[in-house]
Amino acid sequence: MTIKELINHIYDRTRMNRGLRILLMVNTLLTFATGLFAPFYAIFVMKIGGDVVFAGLSWGLFSVTTGLLVLIFSDWGLKVQQPERLVALGYIIRSAVFLSYAFMGNIPQLILTQVLWGIGAAVGAPAYDSLYSKHTDQEGSLWQWGQYEGITSIAVGISAIIGGLVIAWLGYTMLFVIMAIIYLISGMYIWSLPKDVL
Repeated sequence: MTIKELINHIYDRTRMNRGLRILLMVNTLLTFATGLFAPFYAIFVMKIGGDVVFAGLSWGLFSVTTGLLVLIFSDWGLKVQQPERLVALGYIIRSAVFLSYAFMGNIPQLILTQVLWGIGAAVGAPAYDSLYSKHTDQEGSLWQWGQYEGITSIAVGISAIIGGLVIAWLGYTMLFVIMAIIYLISGMYIWSLPKDVL
């Protein structure tokens, strides 16, 4: 199977509508971008003066913040007429997170950045899941969600390999700037789509 055939299989137009293909492509790109950094987080924390224990605590802070705010924002999100705007806003907030990482100077800034990342994830993730679900159909949902899960795992694996090389060659700062740009462009793209697409 060639790469083109694989891509055509993943984004099969006969089994996915336009909205689903857009959501999957953008999510794949952003999962890839995040995966460039996530496996190397503890090393980054140690470079700014933290240790392995603090790396775990700060990552935990991000996850707990995300979880708590998802529970709160989910009710609020139900009242929003355009959930795609929440997805876009979540991406734009995360762009600011990676820009903050690019200019990370101390541990307090890292803590605030982790909380901001949790906010961005909590704003966008439930809305994304809702939109993706809306575009699946009963007969094809297993295949459509399978594409999401499969391509996400592949993107994480490939990005972990590439992320180490990028950090070794260009450093963390350049990596974070690239990630911030990818998230910002993705957020602006989702925001600019006509309402009836998503």
